[in-house]
Amino acid sequence: MKRETILSYYREELSRYSRIAFERGLVGGTGGNLSLRIPDTDTVLITPTGISLGEIEPAMNVLVDLEGNIVESPLGYKGSKETTFHLSAYRLRQDVLAIAHLHPPYATAYSCTGNPLPLATVSARVILKSVPCIPCFNPGSKELADSVATALKAEPGVKALLMQDHGILALGADMNGAFHTADLVEHTAQVAYILKGIQG
Repeated sequence: MKRETILSYYREELSRYSRIAFERGLVGGTGGNLSLRIPDTDTVLITPTGISLGEIEPAMNVLVDLEGNIVESPLGYKGSKETTFHLSAYRLRQDVLAIAHLHPPYATAYSCTGNPLPLATVSARVILKSVPCIPCFNPGSKELADSVATALKAEPGVKALLMQDHGILALGADMNGAFHTADLVEHTAQVAYILKGIQG
């Protein structure tokens, strides 16, 4: 398959899940960013900075290398300012081919506690196993990228992280997997919140 055909497919895939995440209420405004690694390459497609995920068109997505250099940007957009922690994850985890950084309200609220996400259901415990919380650092900072890397090294198989005062990071073998992990994290946070209310 030609490179252009492969890139076209993944540009569409990234845009489709960006819109789904927005419509699902996992992010608002121009927040959040999604990325995917082009299989068998050292390049990553990432959503552009400053654009709502609900409005991402395929040609807006930016192709970068693992050092963050722009390889291709058909419409001249810059990649998300959070590109650094996406690339940290890809460099560390060969099994990860897609990442969703989103701001779902319940999970983000739990992130503000600085504690791991409570896994109230058996499904969450089986699938997620643990969702640690990393400390708060400024968006786009080297400190935030380093914090993501530290957490991934500490728990090599982790599927998701809470990012204190910020949102979540969900990892997957493909964009479908990363999205569904993010969705499960938010659902789990909702259940934990309801359970706390029931228990008083």
